[in-house]
Amino acid sequence: MAAAIVVGIGQLAAGDDGVGLAVARELAARGLAVREAADASVVLALLPAGHRIVLVDAVVGGGPPGTVLQLAPAALADGPAPLSSHGLGVAEAIGLARTLYGDAAVDRIAIVGIAIDRPAAHAVGLSPAVAAAVGPAAALAAALAAGD
Repeated sequence: MAAAIVVGIGQLAAGDDGVGLAVARELAARGLAVREAADASVVLALLPAGHRIVLVDAVVGGGPPGTVLQLAPAALADGPAPLSSHGLGVAEAIGLARTLYGDAAVDRIAIVGIAIDRPAAHAVGLSPAVAAAVGPAAALAAALAAGD
């Protein structure tokens, strides 16, 4: 299997929706393999190469802002789901990946969600509660990337 890649998803101009990108930058500073993306379509390019993928994205409905969650791809329809403020959402990308590449490929995806309130339009920067969650979310994403 190819190396794990952490994918931070978000929009910097939508306030707390940029938290996935902040986590990716934190992990890049630690030397981990990361990608930044505005949406989850990058999953479709990474799975065929055999990568284990850890998606990090904002979620609405996952608790108070700043709550860090580990989400299973199969459970996205039943609980808090990563937010898509632009482009292809995580649930849609995983559904398409399942159709294209099968269940075994989707089993290589882990998801870290950080709870936010609805994202603000045209806001830059993270709220204090969500900014405080970057470190714990990065630690969880790094552990999942390592296979822990």
